[in-house]
Amino acid sequence: MALSAPERQAREQRFRLLAGVALAGFGLVTLGLLRLQVAEHERYAELSKENRVRLEVLRAPRGAIYDRNGELLADSAPSFTILFSPFPAESAQRAAVTRTSVWLSRVSKLTGVDSNDVRRLVSQANHSGHSSPLLRDAPFAVLAGVEESRAELPGIEVQVEPLRRYPNGALAAHLLGYAGEINDTELDSLTDQGYQSGDLLGRSGVEKSYEEILRGHDGAEYVVVNAMGKRVSALAGEPPRPPVPGHDLVLTLDLKVQRALEAAMRNVARGAAVVVDPRDGGILALVSRPAFDPNEFSHGLSYERWNELNSAAANPLLDRAIQGMYPPGSTFKIVSMMAGMRAGVVNPGTRLQPCTGHYQFGSRAFGCWKHEGHGSLNLVEALAKSCDVYFYQVGLALGLPRLEEAAREFGLGERTGVDLPEERRGLVPGESWYDRRFGAGRWSKGLVLNIAIGQGELLVTPIQLALLCAESANGGHAVRPHIVRAVRGVQDFHQPKPLQAGFAAPPRAWEALHQAMEDVVDDGTATLARIPGISIAGKTGTAQNPHGKDHALFVCYAPANQPTLAMSFVVENSGHGGVICAPIASEVLRRVLGSDSTHVTPLMARHAARDTLAVDTTGVESGD
Repeated sequence: MALSAPERQAREQRFRLLAGVALAGFGLVTLGLLRLQVAEHERYAELSKENRVRLEVLRAPRGAIYDRNGELLADSAPSFTILFSPFPAESAQRAAVTRTSVWLSRVSKLTGVDSNDVRRLVSQANHSGHSSPLLRDAPFAVLAGVEESRAELPGIEVQVEPLRRYPNGALAAHLLGYAGEINDTELDSLTDQGYQSGDLLGRSGVEKSYEEILRGHDGAEYVVVNAMGKRVSALAGEPPRPPVPGHDLVLTLDLKVQRALEAAMRNVARGAAVVVDPRDGGILALVSRPAFDPNEFSHGLSYERWNELNSAAANPLLDRAIQGMYPPGSTFKIVSMMAGMRAGVVNPGTRLQPCTGHYQFGSRAFGCWKHEGHGSLNLVEALAKSCDVYFYQVGLALGLPRLEEAAREFGLGERTGVDLPEERRGLVPGESWYDRRFGAGRWSKGLVLNIAIGQGELLVTPIQLALLCAESANGGHAVRPHIVRAVRGVQDFHQPKPLQAGFAAPPRAWEALHQAMEDVVDDGTATLARIPGISIAGKTGTAQNPHGKDHALFVCYAPANQPTLAMSFVVENSGHGGVICAPIASEVLRRVLGSDSTHVTPLMARHAARDTLAVDTTGVESGD
């Protein structure tokens, strides 16, 4: 049936309207395609690339560490690391699986990592876009279990990474230090220096002091991943950037001397010992007790183990050689003797008031460690026998200012500048210090008596004592202690400049000191250090400890006529320096300088029956 004119006109209008809508729709689609494929092609291409391409970090091994003879002390070895890699942006549903309790529980059980730590590391990886290590140096059994379950554990991968390794275990642990994984707080402040999550950071010792030299520069590689986040292949056209290893260090440490010192200190519960070359200040060996195995930190510590190490009463992470502070005891009489001779208060042949076992100062009697007294002694004999009464008188004649000045010229009361972190300065009190503590002029001048024999408020570190001994051997020439001898691959590395300062005194004074220190070992308070055929010069010390048994100290250098070793020993809560430390020094010297390297002198218990010196109740040193 034919349509009327109005109906035909209405149909044509509807057709035109629909045609216009259709054309408009096609036009919008065309414009959208043009925008996606032309105007914003590069942006969406980059987003697509990010969805299928992941940047993987290639860890750079830290530089190796060697002793002065090329013996390996630390290096990096390949190991398997179990890590979590974040998913592409399009895999949100799969990423959600990693937040389920089932996935977290499974990963935690397989790796042995606490589920809370797994959750934190996964969150960190998703936030940064980089992989986070869950377990370093995975044992074979763990590795096998993870490999078997990887299809059911999206995001979990296994990667080969360098592991910090210390082949000698706890040997020289405090000197070498350890490296640990960077934490979140450190990462926030060090990101601009190129650090990333999972990187190692030197925490103590040489590892910390030379972090910038030892750390390498990580490489990178772009890899194609599937929707599961698994690596498919390397990205074509984007060659990997290989990692650059850190520089190797050559230390002044001598492994032979270090092993001798470790062996001699094996029965010491708490204490420290330092051996330096008096000719240039190079540290040949350093021991602190108790020790730790830095390999533990490479493998990863549990929270409980970290608390055990960090909170233990013995504090094994404390480097007592540079951080332990002790009264020097009679080792300080070296300073008093040299200060007295320089000031003209005494000379080598001077005899003062004879020792009767005590010295009367005002209303107080200051005792000598030898209760029956030493009788009449000259200065050289007084040092050899360590007579307290003689040095009380030297201290009074000198006065506190000159005694303080001499101590500081010997390097006490200030950091030595050794290239190890967190060194402590010790304490040399002077008049201003006592004024601040007690009030101006409100302290007894008798304090100088205790200072003169190394007691009172005086505090020194074992490394300071070793340098005091080295300076004594050198006739007042000070040396700067250092542990790094060379950096391989760095031409402009310079060792620390020698110190210009030192203790100035006439040659006759040094000759007297050297003779007195040799007499200490020959027939004085350190006869247990004697070794046939080797001349040794030393000084014993016993420092009172208000918390228990006295600390034993000993300093020495050898051979006395041409010193190549200067040593200090501190053994906490053990007794007298001549009984405890002198035999330890003897063992070290036998092993290093003696012809019979297999000879070992018994330690600690040796001559224990001779340790019969009573503790003096006058508040001063009781024996050496």
